[in-house]
Amino acid sequence: MSLSLDPISLAVLAVNTLVGAVLVVSAYDLKDHVLGWISWLGGAIVGGFVGWVVLPEFMAAPPAAGQRVVLAGAAVLIGTVLGRILIPLAARFAVSIAAFVFATLAVLVMTAGESLLRRFYDPEASGLDAVAVDAAVESSLLSQPEFQQFLLIAVVVGAVAGLLAMRYYDYIITLSLVALGSGLVAMTVPVWRAVAAGEPVAFVEQAALSNAAFAAVFVAGIAVQYVRHSGNGSGGNDVLA
Repeated sequence: MSLSLDPISLAVLAVNTLVGAVLVVSAYDLKDHVLGWISWLGGAIVGGFVGWVVLPEFMAAPPAAGQRVVLAGAAVLIGTVLGRILIPLAARFAVSIAAFVFATLAVLVMTAGESLLRRFYDPEASGLDAVAVDAAVESSLLSQPEFQQFLLIAVVVGAVAGLLAMRYYDYIITLSLVALGSGLVAMTVPVWRAVAAGEPVAFVEQAALSNAAFAAVFVAGIAVQYVRHSGNGSGGNDVLA
């Protein structure tokens, strides 16, 4: 089957490519809108689940079908409003916490990681057996001055990373959207090649991520964001630089 003879498949491919391209080009402009849509939708889904599944379980008698619909509808409205308010705050804190955790673990691995691996990791074992959990617990690592120093340094670095992530949250979301758009575009590249070659097209088999295309589109997207917004500030953040 040639995709050129299948308008529906061609439309699906074109829409995926277009959505990815829009995210790559307009990530900084769309970040608030995308987060807003996710907040509305996420709140509505959670509210609907609570109203349809959870609340009826706590009622003295099972509600009738009409009552259940009304209850779920009210929960959807409440969840939508709460989601729009709470999810952006949760996302900001989640980014900060993730930066803190990853930075702390990275520093611990770079500083104390080798010695810990020698003591508690058996490369000849597999799975959970490779880690000597009991030995790690009994070793009282926190009471050892050397490990305390490593841990203090790691926590300080993690705290700085968390604060920076909070400060530059908008840019992190922008990079995430650029990466998402780059992934969408890169996954369509093999399919477009099949179209150009007149080969039969199968989305599942051919829509694979092209690393070279992803890297090229991602770098191009970052360059576009820099050129478009290098002179603009947003939300009190510094300009893109």
